[in-house]
Parts: sequence; structure tokens; C-alpha cells
Amino acid sequence: MDAVLKKLALFVVITVLVAYLMPTIHAQQDLYVHVVDADGKPRGNVEVRVVREGFSRIFITNSTGHAVFKDLASGTYTVEAVIRNVVVAQKVVEFPREQYVELVLGVSPLEVIVLDTKEKPVQGITVKIKDSGAHVSLSGKTDEFGSIYFSDIPYSSLSGIGNYTAEAFVDSIAVAKSEFSVPEKTLVKLSAKLVNLNVTVTNMEGKKVSQVNVTIRSGNFSRSLTGPEGFVSFQNIPSSELVPTRSYTIEVTRTVLTKPITIYRENRSVIHDVALDVVASLGTLKLRVVDDEGKPVRGVNVKISHGLLANFTVLETDADGTITLYNAPFSTPPSNVGDYTLMIFRGNSYMGKLVTKVTSALVEETFVMKLSRTVLTVTDYEGVPLAGVVLKARDITSGTEYEKTTENDGRVELKILPGPYEVKFNYMGKSVYSSVMNLGEGAINIRLNSVNYPVTVTVVDSLGTPIGGLTLQANFDGKRVYDGVIDKKGIRLSAPYPGELAISVFMDGKLLQKRIIQLTGPEELRIRIGDKLSIGGSLVDVALIVQVITLVSFVASLSGLAYVLLSWWRGKAYRKT
Repeated sequence: MDAVLKKLALFVVITVLVAYLMPTIHAQQDLYVHVVDADGKPRGNVEVRVVREGFSRIFITNSTGHAVFKDLASGTYTVEAVIRNVVVAQKVVEFPREQYVELVLGVSPLEVIVLDTKEKPVQGITVKIKDSGAHVSLSGKTDEFGSIYFSDIPYSSLSGIGNYTAEAFVDSIAVAKSEFSVPEKTLVKLSAKLVNLNVTVTNMEGKKVSQVNVTIRSGNFSRSLTGPEGFVSFQNIPSSELVPTRSYTIEVTRTVLTKPITIYRENRSVIHDVALDVVASLGTLKLRVVDDEGKPVRGVNVKISHGLLANFTVLETDADGTITLYNAPFSTPPSNVGDYTLMIFRGNSYMGKLVTKVTSALVEETFVMKLSRTVLTVTDYEGVPLAGVVLKARDITSGTEYEKTTENDGRVELKILPGPYEVKFNYMGKSVYSSVMNLGEGAINIRLNSVNYPVTVTVVDSLGTPIGGLTLQANFDGKRVYDGVIDKKGIRLSAPYPGELAISVFMDGKLLQKRIIQLTGPEELRIRIGDKLSIGGSLVDVALIVQVITLVSFVASLSGLAYVLLSWWRGKAYRKT
């Protein structure tokens, strides 16, 4: 009995539970949501939420603007459309009594145009959009028409949105601002306080300075431009009224050997378009090099340094003895390069230095180079001083030429600038020596081995044996210098300078040999008589000796043959006996 009652009670409970749950199961159906914009056009890719307490489901609309929420339980739901994390459309529905919902988005496109003070569009300006509730924050840069477009800006009337602020920025500086509401305004124009600054850089003489870098600066804002021809143009920079210091620091630099040197600095207020001519602290430095007689010195190298750069350039003096350094930065601020040091060299010889300052448009200096006293003593091959030697010295550095003639003691004195010289010596109208040497203070001995040098002449036979008793004639440069009989030791001549020596050898009035030799210095000449042999103090023709030897050899050969024949005949007669 108890078991039957338990089964009956269980059946009743299950029946009641099923009866309670059946309406709910049958109530689970689909909710359709259609999303359109203010013009009624379907909007795809919009986030749609269905929300009630303890329940939330999200769906993204398709290309027709529809979202489908399947198998929703009956009840009251809030349907929302969300763009940029802002609820831009909302509706409360009783489901399943309402199974189709249309949401109209509370968003609008927005165009912002940035214009300068002359109502011209400004490209590349950063524009920022934000609402008063800090839910929407957008930014971008203007195009070539000064415009930027923002899509789907939530209406100002939406909860927590309120009015909008549009600002235009150059770097971090706000140059324009406007407040508005959406959708009352879909086009916002911003008038930016932007100006143009044109800068032309000249030196103290009014000439444009090439290859300058111009920088404008105020607080963290700065712009830099390079002007190859001394001109730069800053376009659309904030007015001085907007920058942190209420003015710009304008700085001009010029780079020398990778070192930027400031040549101009000044604070300027720029509240409208300005064409600015700035005069840089650049002057002209001229140095004239002269000797102690006041004559200009050409071809001198001047190495220039100052406090910021060592040996940054080398210039060579011209025919007037002058070097000119253009656009030299001032020794004083803003350049502040300090003293200029000019080191003077002739070839590799250091001649001195000059220290000066550049503080004005033109600085002129003079360096006096002291002349040196050089004494040269000229001797011949034997070491005897030579008078009448003409010395020509050409300064390789400047091209200046000097000419002097030695006195009786062989000395010649030059008052010249130290350095390398091309030196030539002429004696009796002939060039006897040339060289490149450094001349300066002091004495130099020059021995001319090509003046009054010895020439020995020996006559030998075909075997190299010295011959005496022959007549020899010697002509030097067409003049007879010897005519007589020579012995086996030969003769010794003295040649005054390089020239042509003609030697003729005679025997019994007959010319045996003639030679012409170009002499440049001491020589030992052997005149070989190739067709003669010296035998017993007499000269015999080589051909005759050859004939005699041939005849002797022939006779000897015949004698030998006769001996052989005779021996053969005697041997035959003996055998017969």
C-alpha cells in the first residue's frame, strides 16, 4: 500500500512540473532586428545587443542590415545598436509579442575643413574630435583640400555625448578650435592662426649665403629647413600668439667639415606672414704675404684654423700675394669661433703664423716673410773656384726667377725666400749642371764635375796592347786641342765643359782611326786600331800576318806529306831487298 502511494505522488509531481514548463518551451521563438541609418538605408556590420537582467546576446548585422536572435525566451528585452562603443539606437520590446524591431542609428558623417587666415585650405594639419562626455575621440590629417572626413559620429542628443569640440594642431600646438553639435552640423570650418615665414640669409656685404640651415624654435616646437641658395620658406607655422614663448628663436647655422656653426640668432614675433632678411655674422678675411722688400709672394700655402675647427682649409696666395677667406664666422657671438690662426708654408717649409679675429665685414692682415741670404761657392772638377759661372734659380713655389754670376772666388750670393728651387749653372755659354734643391739661410758648395774635367786618350792595337809613335789630333767643339805624336801612355786633355771630342790617329800621314765622342764628364778613352798588331815596336797589318800564318801552315802541311810519302817509299824498297 505504501509503495502504491509513493508512485502516485511521484506521478502527480511530474505531471504538475510538465504542465508548468510547457508554456515556456513553446514560447522560445526568433527575434528579428533591422538596422538603418537616418536616411533609411540598411547598415551592415553594426553590433546589435539584446539585453535583459542577467542575460545579453550580441549579433553583427549582415549586408541587408538584419540581425537574428534565435530561440529567445519570452520576456521584456532592450535592443541596442552600438557604434564606437556608444549606444546609438535603443528600443524596449515585449517578446514574443514583438518579433520584428527596426533601429534607426543616431549617427552622422562629419567633414572638417581647416583654412588659414587667408581662407586657403591647409594640408597635413592634425584634427581631433571629441565629445563632452569623453566617449568619442577621433583624429586624422587634412588632405590637399584641407579636409578630413569622419563617419558615424554619434548624435549630441544621445545619452552622455553632448556637444563636440574640433581642434586643429600643428605638432602639439592648437591653432584652431570650434564647438558644435551633431547632426545640426555636418560641416565644420576651422580658421587656423597659421603664418608663413620666408627667411633670406646674407653676409655683411649683402651677398646671399649658400648652404645654410635655418631653425625656428619655441618651447618643444621646432622646424628646420636647408637653403642651398640662402633662402628658406616656412609654411603654415603657428602664429607667435600661440607658441609657448610668444615668439620664435630664429637660428641660422652653416656646416663646415661636419661642424655646424651658428652665424645668426634672434628672437622674433611672427603674428602674420613675414619676409625676413637676416644679416649673418660672416665677414671676409684677407691676408697679403710680402717679403721684407714689400714684394708680393705668390704660391704660399696658408693653413687656417679657429677655435672650433683645426686646419679646416688651406688657401694659396695669388700673383698679388693674397688669399681671401669669404664668409668667415665672427670670432664673437653668436658664432663665437674665437681667434683665427693662419700658418704660412712655402712647400714643406714652415715660415711663421699670424693670429687675428674676425669681428667686421672685412678684416685685412699682412704677413712679412723674411728673405734669406744664401751663398753658393762654385768649383770645377779639381776644386778650383770658378768665376763667370752664370747661376739661374727659379722658385718652384712662386715661379720667380733669379740670375747671378760668380765672382773670382767662385762665390755668388742670393737674397731669396727659403724653399725649393730649380737651379741651373751655365759656363762659357754651356749648361754644365742642373738640379732641384732647397735654398735657404747658409752656405752651399757646388762642385761642377763637368767643368775642366780630365780626359785621357790611349791608342791600342786589335789585341788591346798600347801603341806609341803614332800621330794624334784632338778637336774639342771644333777647336784643335792636341796635335802630336803620342807614346804608349797616351795623352791627358782637360775639357772645359761638356762637348764633342773628335780623335784622329795617323801613321805615316795615313788615317788609321777616327772617333767622335760626346763628353759630359771625366773619361778614359781607348782608341782601338782594329786592323793592326804591334810587333817589335812596329805596326803590322793583321791581314798580312794572317797570310803569313796561312803560308807557313801550308808549307808545313806539304813537308809533312812529303815525309809520309818518303817514308812509305823507303819501306817498300827495304821489303824487296
